Amino acid sequence: MPEETVPNIYDQVPYPSFSFTQSHPDHLATLATLLGMDPPPVEHCRVLELGCASGGNLIPMAQGLPQSQFVGIDLSARQIADGQAMADALELKNVTLKHMNILDVDVNLGQFDYIIAHGVYSWVPPTVQDKVLAICKQNLTPNGVAYVSYNTYPGWHLLGTIRDMMLYHTRPVTEPLAQAAEARALLDFLASSVPAENTPHGNLLHYYVSFIRERLLPKDDAFLLHDELSEVNEPVYFYQFAEHAMRHGLQYLADAQFRTMLPDNFPAEVSETLRQMAKDTITLEQYMDFLRNRVFRQTLLCHQDIQLNVWRASERLADFYVASPALPVATEPDIYSRSVEKFRASDDAVLSTDHPVTKAGMLHLAEIWPQSVLFNTLLDEARARLNGAACHEPSRMAQDTAPPGAASDVQVLGANLLRAYGYSENLLELHVYAPHFVLEISERPVVSSVARFQAQTGAKITNLRHERVNLDGISCHLLPYLDGSRDRAALQDVLEGLAAEGMIEVQQDDEPVKDAEQARTILDGMLDSKLRRLARAALLVG
Repeated sequence: MPEETVPNIYDQVPYPSFSFTQSHPDHLATLATLLGMDPPPVEHCRVLELGCASGGNLIPMAQGLPQSQFVGIDLSARQIADGQAMADALELKNVTLKHMNILDVDVNLGQFDYIIAHGVYSWVPPTVQDKVLAICKQNLTPNGVAYVSYNTYPGWHLLGTIRDMMLYHTRPVTEPLAQAAEARALLDFLASSVPAENTPHGNLLHYYVSFIRERLLPKDDAFLLHDELSEVNEPVYFYQFAEHAMRHGLQYLADAQFRTMLPDNFPAEVSETLRQMAKDTITLEQYMDFLRNRVFRQTLLCHQDIQLNVWRASERLADFYVASPALPVATEPDIYSRSVEKFRASDDAVLSTDHPVTKAGMLHLAEIWPQSVLFNTLLDEARARLNGAACHEPSRMAQDTAPPGAASDVQVLGANLLRAYGYSENLLELHVYAPHFVLEISERPVVSSVARFQAQTGAKITNLRHERVNLDGISCHLLPYLDGSRDRAALQDVLEGLAAEGMIEVQQDDEPVKDAEQARTILDGMLDSKLRRLARAALLVG
């Protein structure tokens, strides 16, 4: 978040503060482990966030990791006060928010295992950019990981032209929200006046307006104001950022989006040419940015003296938890034979495999989603599923799936999971830490205290996987009552009370229900449905 150049604007219009899954210590530690590091354990770590706003990213981490310590700094006194009020309301003792200038950070702040700077680097002057990386060096423990996000070229060469148009149009406007409203009005005018078809300029304008409309709700003009209209917005090429990090004794570790690091996700001929053109990792990834016209990066850094070894990934699979929401394409997938089955993710990424253990494992992961299991547990579950079927169909198992050796199963399953992870994290996830939440709905359901607080304040809801989740209005109204003090009958009364007050509407076939008994029956089924969705959204702790 841009801070030092225009500090007062963040007190006038606070920056929307919420969670970023990719900045969670678990994600940073997972990538570090994949690439050969031994990062500090997530359950007992120290985390620093630069530009923490009101703690929307840091506070949910602190609640989920009670044995870890969290420190956030921000130049906005208002946002720090708001965040501290939230931490106090949740009685969190492991998070400290400081009203502080990044330039004032020194060794006295302490050492941290994970340092986060989301939305800072591109929006501050060069002196502060230097300081951000200096902090990532001087305040990072020997095996620690730093996360820094920033705007990148070549994509921002085009987006920068639209930013220039908005800055020109809003130059006479001094009131911040009025400036954002004028900028939005200009975008709408341009998009309606320039045809999208067959012109790069028109295509770009329509893409950008669509992006703004999808990402920014009308009440969230703060995004447009602070991200797009900030006084400072200085994108860099990836290689330039990597060189800047090296000057501070840091090295490039990974991109927070692991799949973007892999040239194999391009067509084979493109991948081969990339490898011929690039002699090192930095050059390779810069060329891939050229191909993607990349506009934004989330870079992980570590100390320069650490020896990275990507080949260790397959050797350390026992260290990882595995999760997957991918569903089988076939209605009744054959997990026993060597026939190929496909598992598809929400973004259409597909894992195709003929390996019975992998197929059985993917089915198990789909059943327990969003929970995760250790790799060795997944291996056992997959084998048990196959062996259970063998008891009923011995001839088929003997004919089609003569069990390979244990080592073969481990290697093939591991290779397939790594391949899926490289395709898309929507297809398969790897973790070094498994958060606590439950899928079973107890008699007195309990939603995480952070989510209950957020529901009462109108903030975006963060689940126990550190994801932002979108809930319907009825669920948001119900959330504050799920504190473990009410059984199902009491929660039913809550819904009926909300309906009586006009807070929620009971409908059937899109028509309001007036009959009290019919409404009660509908609300009873609605309660079950909402609780199941909250469980699947990783919001229940009991």
